[in-house]
Amino acid sequence: MVFIVDEGSEFGAPLEKVWKLSEAHAKDAAKIHPGGKNYKTETVSENATIQSWESDMHGQTVKTKIKVTRFYPLGVAIELLEGAIAGSKFFNYYTPNGNKTGVTVVGDFKSSMMPDENQLKQAVTSFLEQAFNEDSAYLKTMS
Repeated sequence: MVFIVDEGSEFGAPLEKVWKLSEAHAKDAAKIHPGGKNYKTETVSENATIQSWESDMHGQTVKTKIKVTRFYPLGVAIELLEGAIAGSKFFNYYTPNGNKTGVTVVGDFKSSMMPDENQLKQAVTSFLEQAFNEDSAYLKTMS
């Protein structure tokens, strides 16, 4: 198990636009994160969805399933239900800063596929960076 705090990142958009991005994940996940396939979204409640998709991981197709709960305007809680880091939980919290929004990720990550803590930390950090970069790119396309 690895506890990670990733702070200091900033979206080049105001908080309200970041929230529109958060809502867009339920509808446009394939456009935001094109590395996944067969995206499915199930609404659980007004603020929660369960999303699943498949992606290639070292030549194997891996299914990932997450529960996303939005806590407007504070942030988003994510629980990994299936996949390489199933059982992990993390929270993205947002800090408004004018025309930008700070994002901090705090989470407890685990994996039965990666028992080595350094390997897990490296994989999670890479995953978070890729998600941030894809989210940032999609934010630029939003009106």
